[in-house]
Amino acid sequence: MSRRDDQRVADIIDAAAELKVIIDQGRRSFDADPILQRAAERLLEIIGEAANSLTAETTGRYPDVPWRDITRLRVVLAHHYHRVDAAQVWAIAADDVPKLVASFAGEHD
Repeated sequence: MSRRDDQRVADIIDAAAELKVIIDQGRRSFDADPILQRAAERLLEIIGEAANSLTAETTGRYPDVPWRDITRLRVVLAHHYHRVDAAQVWAIAADDVPKLVASFAGEHD
């Protein structure tokens, strides 16, 4: 059974909330713990996969969201794991993901 767009957006928001828990532990903890780094990568993969499955109608409602970048990140994380830079993962999780969630503000509270 296929998931609806509203469920996929909820998946994005849920993964972002879990990323916030990691980010809230601080950069020092993140840098020192490869498990936190892998967890962040996995959550970004989930966000990318959910974004990749959204219809054009839904993505069109959020023209400021860099959908292509989000879905490409998933490909890098899943298939080019040896090229993943923990500092970039941190920056995306700490800076870009909160902006993504803000795009949905008010619709999925």
